[in-house]
Amino acid sequence: MKTILKTMTPAVQIEKADYKVREESLRIRLLALQKDLAASDRAILILMNGVEGSGKGETTRKLLEWLDARGVETNAFWTAQGEESEHPPLWRFWQKIPARGRVGIFFGSWYTQPIIDRAFKNISKEEFERQLGEIRNLEEMLIAEGVILIKFWMYLSLDAQKDIAKARKAKAATRWRISSLARKFARKRKRFQKVDLEVLSQTHTTITPWTIIDAASERSRELAAGETLVEKLRQALHPTGEIQLQTRPRFKVAARNYIADLDQTKKINDEEYKEELARLTARVATLSDRMSTSKKSLALVFEGPDAAGKGGAIRRVIAGMDPRHYRVIGIAAPTDEEKVRPYLWRFWRNTPRDGKIHFFDRSWYGRVLVERIEKFCTENEWQRAFGEINDFELALTEAGVTIRKFYLATTQDEQLARFKDREITPYKQYKLTEEDWRNRDKWHAYEAAACDMFANTSTAHAPWILVEANNKNHARIKVMRNVVEALEEALA
Repeated sequence: MKTILKTMTPAVQIEKADYKVREESLRIRLLALQKDLAASDRAILILMNGVEGSGKGETTRKLLEWLDARGVETNAFWTAQGEESEHPPLWRFWQKIPARGRVGIFFGSWYTQPIIDRAFKNISKEEFERQLGEIRNLEEMLIAEGVILIKFWMYLSLDAQKDIAKARKAKAATRWRISSLARKFARKRKRFQKVDLEVLSQTHTTITPWTIIDAASERSRELAAGETLVEKLRQALHPTGEIQLQTRPRFKVAARNYIADLDQTKKINDEEYKEELARLTARVATLSDRMSTSKKSLALVFEGPDAAGKGGAIRRVIAGMDPRHYRVIGIAAPTDEEKVRPYLWRFWRNTPRDGKIHFFDRSWYGRVLVERIEKFCTENEWQRAFGEINDFELALTEAGVTIRKFYLATTQDEQLARFKDREITPYKQYKLTEEDWRNRDKWHAYEAAACDMFANTSTAHAPWILVEANNKNHARIKVMRNVVEALEEALA
């Protein structure tokens, strides 16, 4: 594992006069590249990591001094607290992903908590490696989405760490920096070093490499960080050759038409419907109340063609629920704010916190449905999205979110009948748009895309439930029964 340290930028002694000359040149180049960045479709995300006392904070302040602060946002992360602790671990980082044209600096990052947990043996080796795998997938996705990811690790030997701690303790001006937590970590220096090396070895890849800097010399450390930043920005913004990125395996084409195989003759008569709906409504109310005081949450996804009854099904589920316990999130075309960030950003922002139920009326599957069919994204983007979505849903599940995904399917004839009903019913007319008619012309393309979606993203932890929706009574009861089952599973 120590072979990773062979890539480290060594500490060298730099005279003050030489430092000033190099610093001035460095700052000029950084500001020019930052200007180029502002006019590009890229974003920069800098991860500042390293051992205690290695100058991470000082280096971050120096980068902020060299850059135009108007285009930079710095976020410091430590132990998740408050609302952060009620969401999946990656949620708080997704909130701060920089927009295109801007620089984000994460002081501490998604590596911090796994390292601490493993150093204190709060998690097993298997869980630690699972979390690192999740991080690798996240970083590859960010890069594929146009983020320039720069990972710094400030390194100090064990002896250097001890010397710095002694020097701080000896000076009244720096003694305050030795907190009880820092002393607790200091007692685990060897353990931390071992875990750190494991992290560096397992997450140093061709497209997400670490820049490891020997932090023993302040001037050397700062210039190494600045010059690395210049070089990586230059390569990303002004490439001199073709860049080859690793890509995920191609998706698999659906083996059959799952939608055509549905039995659309299934019906429930009105009397049975009313009786069953009342029973299920009461059950949902009871279970959602129980969930509101638990550490579990529920994400319910609704997809399907226009007029399939997604909104009607959602209204029946929430009918008996306390409005404080749920949110209905309608997904439309991305806003300008959402367009300048990775496509999953707007969905990560809306993941449910502990005790809550979120209904997604359309969802992240737009990338492999409407965006695929309407060519709002490239073929490579929608193909790799299957794996990225599976990673996203697995991250939610691992954090205690139960996921159920409903696809409400109708026949073309039934959809046409509902469109015509909307045309003549005043309070339904707002639902029918020219876009609905255009989408109808691409019925078979959407159906094929949906079947590919089922084949690639229906998993044990986040299954697709296909709902025969020609009969609304049947569709609503089937959805309600599955929601009850999901709540019971989550609370078991």
